Amino acid sequence: MRNPPYRTYREYLRHPKFLEIRAVVFERAAGKCERCKTRPPTEPHHLKYPPWGTFDVPENMIAVCHRCHCEIHGKEN
Repeated sequence: MRNPPYRTYREYLRHPKFLEIRAVVFERAAGKCERCKTRPPTEPHHLKYPPWGTFDVPENMIAVCHRCHCEIHGKEN
């Protein structure tokens, strides 16, 4: 892509279009982590990263709590 709408992943996460998609994902979660269903979601998780220069779609993301996000990525809480 010649002129992507963001230059870094940090810019991607702050882009208005991503924030709109993130809001849809969190609304769908209705206050519960979409993985454990017990804690409130605090982070979006990409099921598969979109190609650079494009944006995600709500169907490719889930809203998860920090603990579940760490577990998904194999990191310590």
